[in-house]
Amino acid sequence: MAVIVLKSNKDNIKQRFEEVFKKLNFLPRGKILIKPNFSGRPPVINGENTDPDILRKLVEILIDRGAKKVIIGHGGLLGTLDKKFPFEKIIKEGGFSFLRKIPKTKLLDFDKEKKKLIEYEGFSFLIPKIIEEFDFYINFAKLKTHMETTITLSLKNQMGLVFMADRIKMHKTDLEKSIAYLGKLIKPTLSIIDGIIAMEGNGPHHGESRKLDLVIAGDDMVELDSVTSFLIGVNFKEVPHISIAEKIGVGKYPDKNYLDFIRRYRLDDFKLAERYEKFGKNIYVWPTTACSRCITALNESGKIIKKHPFRNLGLLKKYSSIIRK
Repeated sequence: MAVIVLKSNKDNIKQRFEEVFKKLNFLPRGKILIKPNFSGRPPVINGENTDPDILRKLVEILIDRGAKKVIIGHGGLLGTLDKKFPFEKIIKEGGFSFLRKIPKTKLLDFDKEKKKLIEYEGFSFLIPKIIEEFDFYINFAKLKTHMETTITLSLKNQMGLVFMADRIKMHKTDLEKSIAYLGKLIKPTLSIIDGIIAMEGNGPHHGESRKLDLVIAGDDMVELDSVTSFLIGVNFKEVPHISIAEKIGVGKYPDKNYLDFIRRYRLDDFKLAERYEKFGKNIYVWPTTACSRCITALNESGKIIKKHPFRNLGLLKKYSSIIRK
């Protein structure tokens, strides 16, 4: 086990990837799957998605170092009946179409792949069967806060491997336990957290961008997410999906001596998520037991009300009446 914390920026990110590969004895070969974080709904906030430039440089260095094929895999995002976010839409509007022009590189829509059922302790997930065909799997997460799970790092990033209906089910049952159990069933060869531009505040979709110039990498998701949580002032033992994952053997907590060693990187002012999101003066939303569909529906209704306030005056009065009660 090992976690590496590196100061980095877009200019030297290739050298930093080289350091990560060397220190973790990672030799790119064969077919490599990258699962990035494409969670942003247009318009995407800086820090909400995996950075396109950094993803491109990771792909390039993998090919330069011996990969025969690099596949960037993702599925569509949760939306509403009249506001959908299929794979092609998030690729185009997120600025990732250029990946199709890089030799030996392919974009893969998980939603179109054959499914495989995996199970652990009564929890089941449908994942793309093609995952079994790769020689290496890189979990490329984003450093973000999360209104429901406190943080979203490498463990939570794996939710994007699961088919949409199961993602909805994960939110409706026990999200934290589901994330941990998924980590027991699928373990990346390497996990990298992009913290060059992170998101603080009400992440993962309503937060604020923050430049941290950090790249954190490791081969143990529990250790990696614990170290990253520590760096932004979060007690990782109190994050349910991390603590459950540690208890069921997904990975181990970091050594105290190592935490003391990296304390110089720790931030004392990183803003964590509130338990609610405020819209206007009187409307509060608690997304702590809701998936992104609910937030999408709220965002869209807010746009409609703002565009036609008089037409929706009755609805606004109803909202105000509910809140006063």
